[in-house]
Amino acid sequence: MNFYSYVIYNQEHHRFYYGFCQNLKKTEIAHNEGKVEVTKGLAGWVILYNEGFASKQEAIRRSRFYRSVAGQRYLKKILNF
Repeated sequence: MNFYSYVIYNQEHHRFYYGFCQNLKKTEIAHNEGKVEVTKGLAGWVILYNEGFASKQEAIRRSRFYRSVAGQRYLKKILNF
């Protein structure tokens, strides 16, 4: 698996972020160090969920799904949120 779609969560601010990447650990660090514009200024992000994919397109498609109503239902069911 070369690409990942992921869901990170900031408990202090009760915010989710959905994205895709090649290296989950580096991505988590980048979010927490303020290197990602969208999550800049909010530290304390943790990876809640991730899925691996063989292609970048599949990972992008899945991260877009997480943002949909059906994707939100799916995540709530899997994560017991």
